[in-house]
Amino acid sequence: MTRLAADFPIAPSVSQASPSGRSSRRINPVELAAWLEERLPRITDRWLREVHHRFSPRPGGINGLLEEFLTLLPTFLPGMLGPNREQVEPLWIRASELFGAVAARRGLAAGEVIEEFQILRGSVIRARYQDPPLSGRARLSLREVLRLSRAIDAGVTHASVGHTDALFFALFQGSGIPDSPPTAELMGEIGDQLQALRDELKAVSGPSGRTARPGSEADARG
Repeated sequence: MTRLAADFPIAPSVSQASPSGRSSRRINPVELAAWLEERLPRITDRWLREVHHRFSPRPGGINGLLEEFLTLLPTFLPGMLGPNREQVEPLWIRASELFGAVAARRGLAAGEVIEEFQILRGSVIRARYQDPPLSGRARLSLREVLRLSRAIDAGVTHASVGHTDALFFALFQGSGIPDSPPTAELMGEIGDQLQALRDELKAVSGPSGRTARPGSEADARG
């Protein structure tokens, strides 16, 4: 007896889109890093606006470095997701600790520097939901979400470490609070450290200063 084609169940294709319009494949780490890199200006702008709105830092002096920090720090995050993360992570830790140390010089309490850093997390989350990777056509792996969250957690932790160390050294030197106006030498030293971090990040990321793109040899290695 001849059976009709309708009698044979048809397995769904792996590449077939789900009813929600999303592909069954998941976004890989390099794709997520590329998406994040492209949205850094928006994330940085929101971080700057919210920090200024909440804390109203005074212009000039040590507070004059705040915008430089808030512009630099997000640029490490794509590298924390990509194939060069082992080289980027020590730079991210150094930058976060320096941010915390400068926050102590700005007169912030430990909770305030943590709150400033958490605003960065909120800016990334908002971007992820307002403008999802690949326009939401592919699934975002929980592993990659957790990896990004852990990177920001490490930043929060080391910013707190930098803040505590700055207070400890101020106490050791006798003042207890690093409230003395920073010298031109100190400002220059902080500026030099920021520039060194930029240069090292650029060296790790390659001549273009951008993370590897999907389909590259680095991506194939995972």
